[in-house]
Amino acid sequence: MDRDVIIIGGGLAGLSAAVQAIQHGFRPIILEKNKHLGGRVRSFYAPDIGREIDNGQHVLSAAYEDTIRFIETIGSEDQIIYQKKFQANFSKKDGTKLLFRSFPLPAPFHFFLPLFLKKKFTGARFSELLHFIWRNSRLSSEELKRMTIQEWLVYTGQSAKIQKLLWQPLAYSILNAPVEKGSAFLLKQAVSKSFFHSRQNARLVLPKSWLGEIFIIPAEKFIKTQGGEVHYLTTTEKIRFKGGRTQEVVTSKGEFNAPWIISTVPPFALQAILENSGDVVIRNSITGLDKFEYNPIMTINIFLDRSIEVDFPIAFIDSPLQWMFPHPHKATSQTDYGYALVISGANLWADKSGEEIIEMVSGELLNHLGIRFDSTHRLLKYKIIKEKRATIAQTPSSISQRPGTKTAIPNLFLAGDWIETGLPATIEGAIVSGRLAMESIIRQEVKTI
Repeated sequence: MDRDVIIIGGGLAGLSAAVQAIQHGFRPIILEKNKHLGGRVRSFYAPDIGREIDNGQHVLSAAYEDTIRFIETIGSEDQIIYQKKFQANFSKKDGTKLLFRSFPLPAPFHFFLPLFLKKKFTGARFSELLHFIWRNSRLSSEELKRMTIQEWLVYTGQSAKIQKLLWQPLAYSILNAPVEKGSAFLLKQAVSKSFFHSRQNARLVLPKSWLGEIFIIPAEKFIKTQGGEVHYLTTTEKIRFKGGRTQEVVTSKGEFNAPWIISTVPPFALQAILENSGDVVIRNSITGLDKFEYNPIMTINIFLDRSIEVDFPIAFIDSPLQWMFPHPHKATSQTDYGYALVISGANLWADKSGEEIIEMVSGELLNHLGIRFDSTHRLLKYKIIKEKRATIAQTPSSISQRPGTKTAIPNLFLAGDWIETGLPATIEGAIVSGRLAMESIIRQEVKTI
């Protein structure tokens, strides 16, 4: 079929590219090395705890337009729920809390005014907002791309207190990085779209089910019923090149041919494929893949004998933990209550033992929520998920390293949350990248007609 497209990798970028391919009259052929789709965004059954859990906690924003369209296309919109307005519970180490809710006002006042009205907790001043708006208007995109988040916040007059309360949690949750290292440009792109554009965009989108039921199962069903193919346990080994174009993909299960190829695997995996391919042209078609660094994310799933009666989600201030979410309601059994605690940029904790991590969690939940595992709540079981290369390190220097979707080979394209989308390496970035890859193929196809 002359409109086949091979998609290397079945993570969200690959699934997005496949859905886009179907919508434009192409037949996608997904080559996935694992026995499951979804990559880092999936669910699985953990036999050691006897429960299904997500591979990591992921939160969606109502501003994730491509993600929402993807969910609607594959028919799983009934598995998510929108907040009526943005709400999060901020907790300090001394146990004081602020249940932050946005106001029914035009952006950005819907978000900033509650900060000022609770200034005893937040320390926010109205002059900070004015200074923030004025100084931002003087910054070009190129200047912002050279700044860390902390440099940007100092330039725009944000106090240390508001940095710790607001910007540090946002930096970790969006960029998987602290303000000292994260890219100001990428954070501003995400924050402007999510929090400063409109009240509707500022809302969180909360899961009613596990990620597999939201993304993976319905996407696989959509792709297969529309004529697409999914090949599991099929490791891409190399790409053969001839006459200025890719000729075929060589895998552990044989060779696959198609006029178009999209690689959606991370940089280190793509580099291995290119090196195995042998051809100098292919090896040099995408450079700098070995320059990327990565940051880990840790998700600590705990199961208690009773529920925690507070408003979720919880953002922890001055804590190794950043966020806490309840497991989806439908996943909670009658005998235990599950919660996910997140440590982004988890370099300091990646090599710690489970006992050390749970000891830390115990202390933090006591300080922030007054929970004692030996009295108020009993810890029944736990499961720690360590994703050591969860995202690329999203620093100012990494912006120039991110390639676009087109390569030097006219029928080889890239997708993945790490390529240049103008967005951070999030679910939205991955899904946008799949769309961009297919749009590039369509433009290229038009040129060759």
